[in-house]
Amino acid sequence: MPWINDGKKKRNNVRYNIPTNNSNNGKSMYDIHWNRLRNSYIHEHPLCELCLLNGRSVPAEEVHHKRPFSTGKTEEERFNLLLDRNNLMALCRSCHHKIHNDMRRKSSVFGT
Repeated sequence: MPWINDGKKKRNNVRYNIPTNNSNNGKSMYDIHWNRLRNSYIHEHPLCELCLLNGRSVPAEEVHHKRPFSTGKTEEERFNLLLDRNNLMALCRSCHHKIHNDMRRKSSVFGT
């Protein structure tokens, strides 16, 4: 069973039962769906959405989940959150790091 986040960090040590497709060099269906959605979303939103609110035109480099998909209670809910376009936000790297740093600070303050 592959990890949903095959990067260096593992999210909450939660495994997702997402099948791999052997014809795609072992990439999980998650990888395939997420990469397509991410590329499509960045293409449709080429500028950082937070910077735009502040009157700046900065290229978007990353796609952020407004509600972390790891907060889903079931595997199906997590997968749906992961691929929900309404749950996404195009951000520059700086804004993305700021959001995640703020989230970490809040969670450490509240002890979650």
